[in-house]
Amino acid sequence: MQVTEVATVSSGRMFSAGMAHLLIGLTWSIGPVVGFVADTGEARGHVGWEVIAIVILLWPLGVPILLRGVGLLQQSFGEGGSFRATTDGVELRLGAPTLYGRLIAMIPQIRVLPANPDTFALRFPEDGVRLAGGAYVHFFRWNMIAAFDVNLFAFVIELKSGARLLLRRFYFAEDPVTIGRRLNEITQRLRATNPLPEE
Repeated sequence: MQVTEVATVSSGRMFSAGMAHLLIGLTWSIGPVVGFVADTGEARGHVGWEVIAIVILLWPLGVPILLRGVGLLQQSFGEGGSFRATTDGVELRLGAPTLYGRLIAMIPQIRVLPANPDTFALRFPEDGVRLAGGAYVHFFRWNMIAAFDVNLFAFVIELKSGARLLLRRFYFAEDPVTIGRRLNEITQRLRATNPLPEE
């Protein structure tokens, strides 16, 4: 079976993104609480409504970002991932079971919104994801894929089932445009030598 590397998974970029998420998450989740305690101490029992509103709004937003950062840091130190194309389909070893993924899975989902590699298996369990060595392996046959969507910040694999896998720029050494161009060249070459199934 012919295997071609589509992109290089970058542990360094995941680590940097994880640290950024961690710092933002700490600021948003712990900052409002510290501010709330400080204000209540100064006010001696009187707390303004704006302080309470800030705590209520920012704290729940900060926790998922914090957990996302922890998950990215864990993966940056784990076994290297991969993004490959074969005559059968696309294989992506990326993402792992995390507290962030479990948290997102408990929230009612809008199917049209894309999932990242940590949450895809929980949101779309029927779409070709398995757990191997503590990491998720996403495998999509060519006849499962509806389209590839590329922009400067992310690469999206859209399946005919309606599921969408969002691959942020920080996962790979290459930028999304380069990945999209390379994947297009790979699929054209595979179609020329091994016609890909359409149905």
